[in-house]
Amino acid sequence: MGSIRSVLSNIDLSDGLSTRLLKVHTLLLFTFLYVPIGVVVLLSFTPDQVPTFPMPGISLQWYAEIFPPNYNEELISALFTSLKIATLSSIGAGVVGTLAAFGMVRHDLHIRWLSTDKLNTAFLLPLVVPWIVTGIAVSTLYSLLGIYGTFWSVVLGHILITIPFVVTIVSSQLYGFDRSLEEAAQNLGASEVRTFYEVTFPIVVPGILGGMLFAFTISFDNFTQTFFWTSFGTDTLPVVIYSMIRTGIDPSVNAIGTVIVGFSLTVAVIGEKLSQRVLD
Repeated sequence: MGSIRSVLSNIDLSDGLSTRLLKVHTLLLFTFLYVPIGVVVLLSFTPDQVPTFPMPGISLQWYAEIFPPNYNEELISALFTSLKIATLSSIGAGVVGTLAAFGMVRHDLHIRWLSTDKLNTAFLLPLVVPWIVTGIAVSTLYSLLGIYGTFWSVVLGHILITIPFVVTIVSSQLYGFDRSLEEAAQNLGASEVRTFYEVTFPIVVPGILGGMLFAFTISFDNFTQTFFWTSFGTDTLPVVIYSMIRTGIDPSVNAIGTVIVGFSLTVAVIGEKLSQRVLD
């Protein structure tokens, strides 16, 4: 480490060269991140069964397989399953995560084996535990409880992995909340319940909705853990797409992948806007 610092200290970069290196680095980073997505979007318009470059033309035939009347029933069924699971998971994570954030921010808990810091770590733990470990551990628990492969077991699993996002966003808003607004309302005669519904809740709603939208996106796109939790009848869209890719390249996968990318970007942008409002 000392030799590296010595070498770096001897490198003298002008402002112009530093700016150009930063631009090249940024360009390479965005190329690495988004070119594969661009290839999927481009191949969704190929008329060939086996995608090749250069493309012989442009066709929308693969989009016809994901929209009525000639849609792929397996894909559309998995799509609706993913939407139902993501919706219920975001609602569950929103309720549990919001209550947890209020409890940890508004109350300083200090018991021998339990404190606010330990609770916060426990709620954020699903973010740092490897996803494959979470998938195997929860599937083992479901097998012991006899609920493995059911629709609601998948929903519970997705609530578990999406709660940290709601807790993080709502907590950040509560830490910056001006408590004098609540004190002013109560000094004017409002009860604690009325103060919560008419002062506190309207202010924190953007943070709650932003967290729920992130939870929806994480749940809808999740593959690693979901692969261990689903069975026949509860397969989500990412799991079905993975199964289709294993048996051969189907261009309709590129079409539905393009639709998912557009949908996920829309939800992520809305969530980012709401989160930015929280930070402002």
